[in-house]
Order: sequence, then structure tokens, then C-alpha cells
Amino acid sequence: MAGDDKRAIRGIISDLDGVLYRGDQPIAESVEAFKAWHARGVPYAFVTNNATKSAAQFAAKLERMGVPTTAAQVFNAVSATASLMQQRWQKGTRVFAIGEAPLFEAIEASGFTLAGDDAEVVVLGFDYALTYDKLRTAVRAALNGATVVVTNPDMLTPADDGFEPCVGVLAAAVTAAVPAVVPIVVGKPQPFMVEAALAHVGTDASETIMIGDQVATDIIAGQRAGVRSFLVATGLPHAPVAGVTPDRVIASLRDLIDEVGVT
Repeated sequence: MAGDDKRAIRGIISDLDGVLYRGDQPIAESVEAFKAWHARGVPYAFVTNNATKSAAQFAAKLERMGVPTTAAQVFNAVSATASLMQQRWQKGTRVFAIGEAPLFEAIEASGFTLAGDDAEVVVLGFDYALTYDKLRTAVRAALNGATVVVTNPDMLTPADDGFEPCVGVLAAAVTAAVPAVVPIVVGKPQPFMVEAALAHVGTDASETIMIGDQVATDIIAGQRAGVRSFLVATGLPHAPVAGVTPDRVIASLRDLIDEVGVT
């Protein structure tokens, strides 16, 4: 029964947007929790579908908010996308990407060639400077048979003053224009990043939890990776998903502070 599991919690994997902060605004009770866990020696890592920053940039952001973090503790959609592409395509493959600088840097560092509507692969990420020209190029490449890779399926992302459309909206536009396309989705709810974070944390799956604010991404990804998944009500109003029940629902991370790392 959800909420009745009293097994020890010795390792933490957590989402970022909506859990640690909203946009650039830290969530005070979450910062408090991670400070306490760090002081207690609890290992933790972060998994985020956000593809606008590198792991080092996310770590620096958390450090500024008072959460001790290194780049090695952050697993994000940029590195996950690059890793998947390295597994599936040879170096030199032509790629058209929509996204921010860290995504382009990861694609080029992986040996791929940036291209236009003659691309063999289209990568859709979050882009604050999205234009009609970029969307047109992505659609034309897809019409020409390019495989479409989506960094994450989120429709909305928390911002300082509310919410913003996310990558799922862009993916929906491309698939509406090219219905034959079946995108490859890299981020949560796929378990890849959570599994990598679990290996880094080093605790047993039975003693590790995933914390997130969305059932459709965070909770499903955590459960697919074999860890208990807790839904926290500090981010987006969560939408239920048929057949998926969080292992526990909490109002804030403050509710967990005294339960984690206690022997």
C-alpha cells in the first residue's frame, strides 16, 4: 500500500525543476532537506529532463542555492541524449538540433555533423530562441526520413512566475506535421538517467528513493528503475496516470528530513 512502506532510506535521487527550485527561485524546504542530508552523509544525485544546461551548470546553480553538488551528481537530458546517439549512430552522422548551447556542444563533442533539412537525425530540445525557420527545418528533415529524437516529453516546465511550454509541445508540432514519425524519447519516463544516478549513489535500490513532482515522468521513471518513487507537491499540479501510483505523496521534502539516513 502506498505510504505504508517503512524500509530504510539511505540514498536519494531527485528531480530538479519543481522539486529543488522553480525557475531561478529555490524551494526553501527542499534546500533545507538536502543540506541536512549532506551533513548526515547521505549520498544523493539529481536527474533532470532539462536540456538547457550542462551538468556543471546545474551543479553551480544548486551550489548557489546552498545545496552542495558536483557535476558528477547531475544526470541530465543533454548527456543522456548524447549517450543514446553514440550507441545508435556513427560519428559523422548529419544531425539537425533545436536547443541551447550545451546540447549543440554535446552533439558536436560526440562526433556528429550539424546539418539542415538533409539531416539523418533531428534532435528536439528546449530552445528559448525557437523560431519558425527552425521548426520548418525540423519538419522538412522528418519528411525526408530523418529519425526524430526528443530530449524529454514534458509539456510544461516550472518558471519563476508560473509555467512555460516545454519540449513536448515542440515534439507535438513536428509529429502533427509528420504523422508517420515515431520519436525516440530520451528523458524520463525512460529509466536510463535514474539507473545511472542509482549506480552513482551506490546504495541498494531497495534503500533508495526517487523524488519528483510529476507522475508521468518522475514516478514512472523511478519505478521502472526499481526504486520507490515519492511524489512531492511543490512543482506542477500533478496529473494522475492510469495504473501508476506513487509509493508515497508528500507535501514537501521537509516531511522526509528525519527519515533519511537514520539507522
